[in-house]
Amino acid sequence: MQLLRIIFVVLMAQLILITSVFADLSAAEKREIIFDCTLLVNDYAYYRGLRDPENFANLFTEDARMTVRGEWIGGREALVDHVLHDDPNDVSMHLVTTVKIEPIDEQNATGVTYAAVAHGLKGDAPATLESFEVIGNHFDKYVKTEDGWRISERIFNVIYRKPG
Repeated sequence: MQLLRIIFVVLMAQLILITSVFADLSAAEKREIIFDCTLLVNDYAYYRGLRDPENFANLFTEDARMTVRGEWIGGREALVDHVLHDDPNDVSMHLVTTVKIEPIDEQNATGVTYAAVAHGLKGDAPATLESFEVIGNHFDKYVKTEDGWRISERIFNVIYRKPG
């Protein structure tokens, strides 16, 4: 938990420092970066919910890293494995709400996204939802690559957790 607090402080400091560089981008450039990175956030939730490992991993840079249950995983292969190791009897939905993208320059941006994750057992009827599994926020770093914008780092900060 202490590590997440330190990471949060570092990310907030980065957001404050970008304001001088942010002013150098035109309004159109800012909108384009915000739009492209917001698509990544939405595609993350979509492909994660579908359990589509290849499209999920392709949202990230080759050397990307992210936290999963408080532990770091890195690289596209690890991201594919993360999705492939889901319980096949489980159905999940990743919901994103507030998305705030801050362009840094033409090649870099940061963002914060609020998210809720629901899990249930697959069956003939809709899964029963007693509570969201977890609700929190993602702190992201984005990089523009030859293939467009990608997530280079994603940290999930848990705000609420299902009891038990």
